[in-house]
Amino acid sequence: MEQQSLWEATANERKERQALQGEQHCDVVVIGGGFSGLSTAYHLQRKNCQTIILEKESVGFGASGRNGGEVLTGYIGSMELHAKKKGLEAARQMWQLSLDSIDLIEHIINTHQISCAFRRNGDFHAAYKPSHLDGMKREQEVMERDFDYKKIKVVEKQDLHSELNTPFYHGGRVDESSAHFHPLNYALGLAEAVEEMGGTIYEQSEALSYRKESGKVVVNTNKGRVIAKELVIVTNAYSGDFQKTIKKTIVPVESIMIATEPLSEELCQDLIKHDRAVSDTKNLLYYFRLTADHRLAFGGSGRSSSKRDQENLFNNLRAGMITVFPQLKNAQVDYRWGGKVGFTQEMLPYMGQLEDGSYYAFGFAGHGAAMSSMAGKLIAKNILHEGGGDNPLEKARLRPIPFHSQHAKAVGMMKFYMKFRDRIS
Repeated sequence: MEQQSLWEATANERKERQALQGEQHCDVVVIGGGFSGLSTAYHLQRKNCQTIILEKESVGFGASGRNGGEVLTGYIGSMELHAKKKGLEAARQMWQLSLDSIDLIEHIINTHQISCAFRRNGDFHAAYKPSHLDGMKREQEVMERDFDYKKIKVVEKQDLHSELNTPFYHGGRVDESSAHFHPLNYALGLAEAVEEMGGTIYEQSEALSYRKESGKVVVNTNKGRVIAKELVIVTNAYSGDFQKTIKKTIVPVESIMIATEPLSEELCQDLIKHDRAVSDTKNLLYYFRLTADHRLAFGGSGRSSSKRDQENLFNNLRAGMITVFPQLKNAQVDYRWGGKVGFTQEMLPYMGQLEDGSYYAFGFAGHGAAMSSMAGKLIAKNILHEGGGDNPLEKARLRPIPFHSQHAKAVGMMKFYMKFRDRIS
């Protein structure tokens, strides 16, 4: 399913990076060259803490370079639900963290002039059922009353045309704080910023094993090793056997995307009126947005075991796009690709330290485009002893998900995810 993505096809020029050979030393070695790993190194290098990133493939290869580029506020589930589970004060901290995450990305992009088509036009969450719109109205009241957040606007079905030209939904809500961007170009720009500050990135350098030795950590690859004071593991849904506890705690779920041929400006304006990032409330949701080169990028869930299944999934996704936007029935699909989204049992990101002292962050559950850069910053603060206990997502201990195999975990998590969405809608 890993066909070339639209983002790879339209990426800025890539810098060629060497694979690790021989022995290297640094303060912090980071496993994973996605948003979280790059951000960790970025914030450490700003404080003159020497970092090395080991990336199995190339910068942005995983979810960071394949996602929909929707930089959204919040998390899976309403903040009302999170307040009931974690307490109102913790939920307020979580919400503020999600807002700060988008501000952080915007700041990094502006500071380093990263060319990634960043647009902060908000997002539109479309109601698949009338009852879902009722839930959005309740959530708007809760956000204003309990979170002092007044940037959410509910759109009734009769006014849906002011946001989307589609017969498929029953209204929705706008959150003005969200954004969208070219995710791979952001990753590439962040990587260059890390290197400009003295960090080192090795590509085609899979971390195979590690051990603690004389107060240091030794990470082995097939052609070399890195000796460092601290270890950060941020491989998310692409975690392999490098760290068994993390592998048993994260569930990778497949997501697929298609992108149309370039559309006319008139048609783009007709489809999504204000160039917002869009997602809906279906159990197996759709998410979509316009790109800088006037395509519609359209995504959804997908899991397959054969090429025939993959073909069916992409065909079904295109049929879904046409159901939402009948205007696109004759539009050619130029790109289609897939990747993995990382989930935890709580449907919230996990950040913290393992018993051996290694730092981690994973399980962004479709909100990684926003949250993972902040995760890197928070990890860096902890390493530098600047954390201050101000992270509401920090986990004291990781517990493996009680499923018996990777396949069972994924299937079980998808069923749980659908029930979870039903409960919060």
